[in-house]
Amino acid sequence: MFYKELLKSPLFILFLLLACLCINAFSDDIDYYSPENILKFADNLYQQGDYIRSAKEYERYMISCPDDSDKALYKIGLCYRHTNNIDKAISIFQKIINEYPNSELKFSANFQIGYTYFISGQYKNSQSHIYDLSKRELTINQRKKLDILSALNHLKQREWRLANELIRNSPDQLSEDQNIDRILSDLKKISFDGVNRKHKSRFWASFMSAIVPGMGKIYCQQYGNGFFSFITVSSTGFLAYNGFKENGLKSVKGWIFGSLFSIFYAGNIYGSGISALAYNDYVESEIIMRLPMLPDDW
Repeated sequence: MFYKELLKSPLFILFLLLACLCINAFSDDIDYYSPENILKFADNLYQQGDYIRSAKEYERYMISCPDDSDKALYKIGLCYRHTNNIDKAISIFQKIINEYPNSELKFSANFQIGYTYFISGQYKNSQSHIYDLSKRELTINQRKKLDILSALNHLKQREWRLANELIRNSPDQLSEDQNIDRILSDLKKISFDGVNRKHKSRFWASFMSAIVPGMGKIYCQQYGNGFFSFITVSSTGFLAYNGFKENGLKSVKGWIFGSLFSIFYAGNIYGSGISALAYNDYVESEIIMRLPMLPDDW
């Protein structure tokens, strides 16, 4: 009786209908080879950092959807850039410029060529490309992007004043993309810190250690090395003096420690100059480490 009543129950019938619909929905085949799903898979691989496989999927998408070839090529170029295949990345971006002159990605492809040169350390090539691109008619956003890339080139080469001057002369109008103004503001602060960075003189470091051994290294904030240099030079000098005082010029002890004193004293002066260079390099490297990475969609 219970089963008969259950089968006649409207709720049970409704439950069966819903169950059938769910089973039917999950049983539908997903077309993994459709352009939409190929693109989703390529984007997912790109976000995971699997750039080699992502590039292959974008190539498949380009074949299945030729109308979006310029967009697919742009992503392929980014994939090669991320894998440090510089020549391949630049050739892909150049292909967009040459074969799709009306593409909305034409400026972005041009920008990425300059940025790819920058990432690979080819700062002169990057600056040359930026200069050629800046001669064209550009929007405020595009001009500011070029100013950012040019400033990055100057900062990487530790040309602090050139970078600071370039950023100060950048257009004052607010950009549609807030990232542009934020990055410009960050670079302005970085270039200002570069211009006003603490700098140690190699001459003064060497001169100070010539007067008082180790003082040049203390000046360069290498306190332990400075104290060690002072003890080493002073002790060998004292032992040499003591040896010559006791036995005159025939003192073996005097000549041995006198030779050591000369070596340590000269090394103390030379090392202090190197310490100044190392200090300056450390300070500048700390500033350069603050440089931002630029968005891929620029």
